[in-house]
Amino acid sequence: MNIIALIIAFIFMLLGLLGIIIPGLPDTILIFAGALIYAIWTRFSEVNLNLILILGGLALVTYLFDYLGAVLGAKKFGASKLGIIGAILGGILGLSLFSFLGLILGAILGTAFFEIIFAQKDLKTALKAGLGTFLGLIFGIFLKIIVAVLMIGLFIKAVL
Repeated sequence: MNIIALIIAFIFMLLGLLGIIIPGLPDTILIFAGALIYAIWTRFSEVNLNLILILGGLALVTYLFDYLGAVLGAKKFGASKLGIIGAILGGILGLSLFSFLGLILGAILGTAFFEIIFAQKDLKTALKAGLGTFLGLIFGIFLKIIVAVLMIGLFIKAVL
């Protein structure tokens, strides 16, 4: 075990955990990067390539939680297909312009906007669909936290 590499890896992982909550910071990608840095630094002696591939896959899957959470939440609260398209487009636009906070606001506003303009639903129904989008995003964050803790746990198990 290399203490310097371990400290660097844990700093990345801590920043990754904070990134789930703080907009603008990458999250599970930083956790993955910490494990990868450690693996490369120690020449894959404790953290092998299989674990790196698993952690990388888990990191990528968590980004689906952001999108799917919004879509499924909107659908559960009565959004039409047009509202779901609005959630996806608003989320992508918001994420690209304003990071994670933009994803949340973009998905909510996109859902409500598409429900009112294209699906011709009333404001109350559109806002209910927007609320569903928000709750879906919160659920996605909860899942992301679980996966992030799992990733760190797998890393610690390999190192100890």
